[in-house]
Amino acid sequence: MWRSRMSILPSTKVILVEESKESGKKVHSSQLDQSRIFIFPSMDLSHSFTVKLESTLSPSMYNYKIPDVKVKSESPFQHHEIGFFPIRKSIPQEQVTRASFTAVAVIVLSMVLAANHATLVPVFTQVYHSVITRNNNDIQVTSSDNSGMEYIDDVHKSGIRRGKSRKR
Repeated sequence: MWRSRMSILPSTKVILVEESKESGKKVHSSQLDQSRIFIFPSMDLSHSFTVKLESTLSPSMYNYKIPDVKVKSESPFQHHEIGFFPIRKSIPQEQVTRASFTAVAVIVLSMVLAANHATLVPVFTQVYHSVITRNNNDIQVTSSDNSGMEYIDDVHKSGIRRGKSRKR
C-alpha cells in the first residue's frame, strides 16, 4: 500500500524489480488508477526485490522524490507503505503581477478604443490620407529633379562609351 493524494494516482505506476547479481529485471508493474492498494503476483521465497514508483508528473511543475522500498519475500503476504508526496511548484509572484498589469492595460485600451470608435475612425483616416499625400508629393519632387538622369540619357543617346564616340 502507498500513501499519497488521490488526484495523482493516474500518473503513478508501481514497478517490482528483482535484485540479482547480474542486473535487476522488471518482474511486474501495476498502474494505480483508482486504488491505493497494489498486489503483485506470487514470487519465490527468499528473493530480494525493490518496489519502485514511476510518475508522469512534469518535473517542471512538481517537486518530488521517487521512493523505492527493498522487500524480501519471506512470507506469502506482506504489507509495506510507500510515501509519495509531490508538491506543486508555485509561479513567481512578479511574473503574475507583470502579466496582470499588461492584461489590464490592454483591456482598458481596447475599451477606450471601442467606446470612441466613432470619433477615432475619421481621425485615423485623415492621418492616413495625409501620410499618403505627403509620400506622393515627395515622389513627385524627386522625379522632377532629374538633372542627373538627363545627363545619362544624353550620354546614352550619343553613344559615348569610355570617352570614345561611336560612328554612325
